[in-house]
Amino acid sequence: MKNLFIAVTAAAVLSGCSRTPETAAPKPAAPVAVKLVAVKRGDATRSITLPAEVKPLQQATLYAKVAGYVKTVAVDKGDAVAAGALLADIEVPELLADHARNQAEAEVAALEFKRVSEAQAKSPDLVVPQAVDNAKSRRDIAKANNERTETLLGFARITAPFAGVVTKRMVDPGAFIPAATGGNPQSSALFTVMDFSKVRVQAAVPETEVAFIRNGLLVKISADGLPGKSFEGAVTRFAQALDDATKTMLAEVELPNPAGELRPGMYASARITVERKPDALVLPAEALYVEKTRTSVFTVEGGKAKRVTVKTGFNDGGVVELLDGVKDGDKVILVGKQTLADGQAVNVTEAK
Repeated sequence: MKNLFIAVTAAAVLSGCSRTPETAAPKPAAPVAVKLVAVKRGDATRSITLPAEVKPLQQATLYAKVAGYVKTVAVDKGDAVAAGALLADIEVPELLADHARNQAEAEVAALEFKRVSEAQAKSPDLVVPQAVDNAKSRRDIAKANNERTETLLGFARITAPFAGVVTKRMVDPGAFIPAATGGNPQSSALFTVMDFSKVRVQAAVPETEVAFIRNGLLVKISADGLPGKSFEGAVTRFAQALDDATKTMLAEVELPNPAGELRPGMYASARITVERKPDALVLPAEALYVEKTRTSVFTVEGGKAKRVTVKTGFNDGGVVELLDGVKDGDKVILVGKQTLADGQAVNVTEAK
């Protein structure tokens, strides 16, 4: 009997020692600090972003009209030139000789016409009108030959057709240059001159967006070679017709380029605002919570986040149009990158 009492007592002691304290109730999560923004009326836009290329306002590759040897070269790559500035001289001794001969023939023909005319005036019976006409024709032909030679001599001076920059120089003094009227005009190329005080930014618009393109549409240009910089302009002109091969239409933006930052040949992106609604319900895009099949916003009700499904329209990445789910003046949470859940406690720190 004594042993049984000891066993029961020991079991009771062991049972008391092994009892665990009750688990404390979890503390409620602290409210998440959030900011609010009001749904309001404003401009809703739809934009398309297209690859583009920077082109000069004007570009010309200069060729030799007459064959000869390069006598002098006055410019080099990168030089700025004014309109009409001398770029190079071509030595053309044959043309100089032809000019001297034609000039002499023109003077002789003019003198002959003068004498025949005077003789006919003094003695009309001795000098027939036909002789005067023949002399006049010879004078005119000689004069035309001389003027042609003078014109060709003018082509021996290569000048800039407009103010710009020499971007290519293909000749050196002493090189023989054939006339561009021959079979291979590329061999007579001398310089390339570009004017990019203004530039043309060209983009190919896909067929589905062609109907929306018109002059004056706002365009934001960013160049791959100029990170962090952007340029604003408007559609200046477009081709009206689509390219047969690509089914795209060329659109062009003309931009002032006084500092020369945009260089011809640069790759760029053109963001064209193709549609605009001036009186739409809008909201910053960072207030949206987007899932695969559902787009929502969060409002605040009773100190907790309340999820509301919305239907969106135009979205340009910064401002989004709301078609359904909220009304003008409603305030919603700027979700940003934070994670919210329906019914989660929130603490409003700032309202806008």
